[in-house]
Amino acid sequence: MSSIKPSWSERELPAFFKKWRTDWKNEDLDPDNYLDFEGGLRFVLAAAWLFCPETVEYRGGVFLKERFRQSTVDDWFTKLGEDRNRIEVVVNHVELWGTFNNTPLTDDDHLGEELPQLALALGECWQGILSSRYPDREITVEVSDEEDGSYGPTVTFWTSPSATPFG
Repeated sequence: MSSIKPSWSERELPAFFKKWRTDWKNEDLDPDNYLDFEGGLRFVLAAAWLFCPETVEYRGGVFLKERFRQSTVDDWFTKLGEDRNRIEVVVNHVELWGTFNNTPLTDDDHLGEELPQLALALGECWQGILSSRYPDREITVEVSDEEDGSYGPTVTFWTSPSATPFG
């Protein structure tokens, strides 16, 4: 999987959800029901930071607040010159394997197999949120899954001045 403009149009329900619905003997249950039954509000509130991240502007770039350290970004500017797009890509790079490193991804729920769908959903959210938040910039969100398996599904973004005065 590799995508510049993320699109999560081929949704498939996660294996754990299908099993849960079968266990309840009710195929009409949907993901909203799961969140309500399983006390998911705490998780959804925490996930809001992942799907709707805070950002900071610095040296002409936009960076995820959780990943931004001024000294680190300054170091990247020293190493890469004024290639702000590359610096944004590096600093804003989120590896989902790392985000969920305390979750067994190879268990019976096959959660590791669900991460590419999560990456696409995350990318779509970032695209919309960042485009709305920074209408004077072109936002490029990249969702990828390294073929060698070294990083797993990743999401990152970079910005450029808008091509037209109207965005």
